[in-house]
Amino acid sequence: MKWLYRIADIANTLLMSVVVLVSVALMLCGVYVLNDIYYTNRTAFVSYDLLKYRPVPHDSSSKEVETLSELKKVNDDAVGWIEMFGTNINYPIVQGKDDLEYLNKDIFGYSTLSGSIYLAAENESNFNDWYNMIYGHHMDNGAMFGDIEKYLDKDYFAAHSEGILQTEQGDYSIKVIACIRTNAYEDVVYNVQNSAMQQYPLLYEYINEHAENQTDLPETLDGVQILGLSTCSDAITNGRIVLFASVTPWDEPTDGNATVRIAESKKTPDKEKIPLKLIAIGHKVGNGKWAILNLLCVCCTFLTLLPLWSLKRKYGQFSYSKRKINELEKNGNTEDKVLSDLKHFVKKGRAGVISEILILIVSGLVFILTEDIQGRMCIRDKWTGVMIIISASALTADYIFMRYRGKRPE
Repeated sequence: MKWLYRIADIANTLLMSVVVLVSVALMLCGVYVLNDIYYTNRTAFVSYDLLKYRPVPHDSSSKEVETLSELKKVNDDAVGWIEMFGTNINYPIVQGKDDLEYLNKDIFGYSTLSGSIYLAAENESNFNDWYNMIYGHHMDNGAMFGDIEKYLDKDYFAAHSEGILQTEQGDYSIKVIACIRTNAYEDVVYNVQNSAMQQYPLLYEYINEHAENQTDLPETLDGVQILGLSTCSDAITNGRIVLFASVTPWDEPTDGNATVRIAESKKTPDKEKIPLKLIAIGHKVGNGKWAILNLLCVCCTFLTLLPLWSLKRKYGQFSYSKRKINELEKNGNTEDKVLSDLKHFVKKGRAGVISEILILIVSGLVFILTEDIQGRMCIRDKWTGVMIIISASALTADYIFMRYRGKRPE
């Protein structure tokens, strides 16, 4: 019967091990998901680092046009910058090879659920088309194009009707003209390739029919371009909200000084101006990531030094060995093989503790110096191999120094 009990004991140990591993895996998945949600919401708003790449608005007294050269050093797909005054819409605009490229990728090339603000792939990157469509995700916290839904409110629509579009060709004034609810498959709204003569009468009629809020909608496109800002609607799976605006070259006598308008739109709830450098200074952000496997390696190194489940067992053997050494020496057994082995083990133990402390310090330093804990969590990075080697060296040191291999006392 003993062998049956032995099999049952082994099976129970294996089952508990599987349960522990699955529990740890589920916990890590939960932490990863929560971190991803937190990071997505936190970084969906334009960062101060990114604002440093924003070009200075064109000065009418100067013949030079400020380009997007610094922003293009970050991402060559950058084609402009859009801001709707008094809203959270204040982002660089990129254009991918198709409309899916930047759906879940930020301007730095990192995967993120908030994606980027991007110009339709069918449009010309220089915004020379009569109708340009810009897409952005609807974020519940108001980031990206989350504020477009607020334009369904009549008072908000009237109070936030102006903005600026900055391109390599110059600056353009944005005047909101309508906000509609539609669906993702409405060709009249999302077809940007047809000629204005063919398409605009249909679009004009559609906006008049479906507009939730509307102002002076131009009957003809005499010196005016149309801009569409499209985002998702939470109420309907394929629902969309599109904000339409007229776009004309920025006219300082009519629209005011662009630099002043931009600076005044950056206010805290206390009406204090936020310091803002409107010129790109070449400041680069870090990699913005940290690997959970690297953190687990640090934890394993720490638990090798201080095993929480068997701390007394690990370090209690040294106090036991010292007591036995004293007993044997008092009894005059100075030549005893056990005494020699115990003394050697105590010396090894001291070396083991020092080595494991040093390895833990190295592990912590490497993690701190190579990981951006404020950035996005990832599974592994280029330092993961180094962290695994460090953790394995702690386990190796523990196996060499902390295991008694001499003759055991009676």
